[in-house]
Amino acid sequence: MGIALCLGAVAILVLAGAWNLHLQRAHLTQVVGLSADRVAETIRASTRDAMLRNDADGLHRVIVNLGAQPGVVRIRVFNKEGRIRTSTEPSEVGRLVDTRAEQCVACHAGGRPLDRLERTDRVRTFAGGDGRQVLGVIAPIHNEPQCHECHPHPQRVLGVLDVQLSMAAVDAALFASERQMVGGLAATVGAVVLLVAGLMWGLVLKPVRRLTRAMNAVSQGDLSGRVPITSSDEIGTMALSWNAMADELQRSRTELTQWNQTLEARVQEKTAELQDAHARMVLVEKMASLGKLAAVVAHEINNPLAGIRTFARLLRRRMKDAAPTSPEDGRDAPPAPADAETARILETIDSEAGRCGEIVRNLLLFSRSGPARFAEQDLGAIVDRCHLLIRHQAEMKGLTVETSSEPGLTAVCDGAQVQQMLLALALNGLEACAAGGKVTIAAAREHAGVLLRVADTGSGIAPEDQSHIFEPFFTTKESGQGVGLGLAVVYGIVSRHHGRIDVDSKVGSGTAFSIHLPPLQPGEAAPTESEASP
Repeated sequence: MGIALCLGAVAILVLAGAWNLHLQRAHLTQVVGLSADRVAETIRASTRDAMLRNDADGLHRVIVNLGAQPGVVRIRVFNKEGRIRTSTEPSEVGRLVDTRAEQCVACHAGGRPLDRLERTDRVRTFAGGDGRQVLGVIAPIHNEPQCHECHPHPQRVLGVLDVQLSMAAVDAALFASERQMVGGLAATVGAVVLLVAGLMWGLVLKPVRRLTRAMNAVSQGDLSGRVPITSSDEIGTMALSWNAMADELQRSRTELTQWNQTLEARVQEKTAELQDAHARMVLVEKMASLGKLAAVVAHEINNPLAGIRTFARLLRRRMKDAAPTSPEDGRDAPPAPADAETARILETIDSEAGRCGEIVRNLLLFSRSGPARFAEQDLGAIVDRCHLLIRHQAEMKGLTVETSSEPGLTAVCDGAQVQQMLLALALNGLEACAAGGKVTIAAAREHAGVLLRVADTGSGIAPEDQSHIFEPFFTTKESGQGVGLGLAVVYGIVSRHHGRIDVDSKVGSGTAFSIHLPPLQPGEAAPTESEASP
């Protein structure tokens, strides 16, 4: 576009310069013609006296003298028939000129003799014998009153004075003027081209190039670039609109990025919640299956264990009744060594059967087969009873037990089972702590109910074991120190109370169990089976 604009401006300037040169040449030619006409009138006035006296020699001398002046090509005098009466070139004197020639056709029409010459334009330009331009001026010789003695006829024009001047000087001046004008035109064209190019570059090409770079950057995803606004014209308005569009695109991208990050965070959060819920569901299903199995096993072995203990006690009583009496004081005599060993075995059978019965009761409690009595309970009193029950054991091990509860904190629950749950967690904490450790039992309100918390400063639970601690018979204690039913029973109690238990434990830093219970139960669970005592 810039090149086309420059070429158009150059074409207009060239045409204007050519037209100006044409007008200048026409003007100079007109000026020279007027000057030549005055010269011809001057020559005619100079030769008037000689013509009135009919002095041909004197007329010839005047014409020859004037023809010797610089710039004069030829001077001739024609009579009315077109015959040359005198001339600066003697060879043509007496010659009859052709009226159809270039210099004569303007005044002689139709081949008729010249009657009168009234044309105001008596100047003509034609090519001379050497090819150069010659300016010819015709001055009519009128039939004045002084001429009537010799020319009594009414013809007004007796002849013409033909003066031919060289156009060399005029051509040289015109050439110099044309050369100066062409130089000026070239300089003007160059200045116009530079001006147009500069304006095009500064006002159009440079802003458009900046806008193009900004567009390319946006197409590649870079929305940070802006187009500087250097004018208030259409280009500036377009740059302003582009910057506004880029700002809107960047704002939209920022919002989309933030939404995407928020969505990713929410997806991750929901995914973690789903995974946690899935893990809890799997654990609940697993614990439910184990609870059903434990209930079946407990009921199957409960009666045999009761029979074993009954028969062991019956045998011990018979052995006691069959023991001989001493004759001196009537008291029972010391049993024989064999009888003493049998009694010790029967006592061991009774003790171990009782321990098995205790395990069975825990299994029944874990499987929710035992009855629960829901009522409004003072949780502060339950916490205090737990403290009372484990205080002596803690003092013997050199441990500290701290308790806390909000005043008037109550919840609908089975007080005995909640106490059993807190005792089981606290005893596990005492076993995990070394001398100087501390176990904390706390009860507090929370937004969705009540919070029971049992924490210790013991050895903690390994991360790989935390997902199994509520499974029945899973234990990390040494062999003979536990059967792994304590936390399973705790989980069963929490589930029966429609609560949730969380564990936070780090190896070497201790363990904290948080039990979340609702303040009211959806309904009391009716007992399905009675727990038999062994």
